[in-house]
Amino acid sequence: MDHFKSKFLLISILLYSCGQKSTFDSPQVFYYQLDTVKIDSKNEILDLWGFASFSDLDLDGRTIFSYNSFNHSLDQIDLEKLEFKKRIGFEKEGPNGTGEIFVGFNVLKDNRFFIKSYVESGIFDNSGNLIQRIDWRKSINSNGEVYREYPRRQIIAEAEDLLVFGLSYDYENVEINLDVLSVEENKVNRLGLNSKKSYGDLSIRSARSGNIVDPSIEFQNQNNKIIVSYEFSNEIVYYDLKEKALKFVDYNPTLTPKRVNPPNIRVGSLEEIIKEVKHFYEQVKFYKPVWDPESKQYYRLSTKTIYAEEGTEKSTETYGEVQEIKVFLSVFDTEFNFLMEREIKELSEFDNDYFMKDGKLWLFINLEDEFGFVRLSLSK
Repeated sequence: MDHFKSKFLLISILLYSCGQKSTFDSPQVFYYQLDTVKIDSKNEILDLWGFASFSDLDLDGRTIFSYNSFNHSLDQIDLEKLEFKKRIGFEKEGPNGTGEIFVGFNVLKDNRFFIKSYVESGIFDNSGNLIQRIDWRKSINSNGEVYREYPRRQIIAEAEDLLVFGLSYDYENVEINLDVLSVEENKVNRLGLNSKKSYGDLSIRSARSGNIVDPSIEFQNQNNKIIVSYEFSNEIVYYDLKEKALKFVDYNPTLTPKRVNPPNIRVGSLEEIIKEVKHFYEQVKFYKPVWDPESKQYYRLSTKTIYAEEGTEKSTETYGEVQEIKVFLSVFDTEFNFLMEREIKELSEFDNDYFMKDGKLWLFINLEDEFGFVRLSLSK
């Protein structure tokens, strides 16, 4: 165990009820603690990009798997011992082929994995063998027609029926939908996400290529909920697997706007698009909500970026030199009622991946090209 540049902070936070439905009926004193740890790679080459892009906790929360694009494998990291544990190799082609590259995966029970590539998805065992192929394009939609699509993002849910949820991007109308494939019935049901305000209105079309520059979307399975969240809007949409219902979450944050202002252009040059997106980051960027089974709460980070004034020398960064990033933590109860929001002043940099373990928020960071985590715990 290597506690790299470890830091301990204990800060009292006074929380008040914010006028919305809340479990806090009176002032509460909370403390948060930060420390930084590094993973012992055991001389293995780990893929930092793969971890930041595609990773998933095992079901007991003791280890985490991440994609290694160097050798098309899943690396298992022991979060108790903070060290590399083992590597599971997969084939790209053939009867057990996953496809050329992972674009998402989920850890399932009984040592199985749901793996998605660009054009294929399937369930595999922990030896890399294919158990079941998932084929959206041969399924039937609600109109009785062949579905023929292949959702860019997919998540599997092992409920009464094996369900695969997919985000379907409609670039012509600039909207997204949530499609649900029943593997047993081979049928797809489409659920409208009403994504105009959080997605369509915040997308810009390139005047040169015609492609859409759109907000990123987080898509995850947590606490028996399939959760969709947006980059530049605080809106959360989730499908409750127990109630079999789609629900929309609307809340009023106290330290950030609910969403960025729509861009001044619908179609623009590269320079115009960069200017608009930079202004988005200056207003607010939202990250995914994650569930903590210990506190029975969801935690979500958001940021505001402050850029340095443009000097005579042009910055090599796309949006200019960053002067400061303000980080905020929002807390919700089990039904996504907003409880509180606080700035975490000691936290200014992290990659777009974090998860809850043992009541702590683990944030992935690059420590001189090695795996590291900042761990934040929040307690009364």
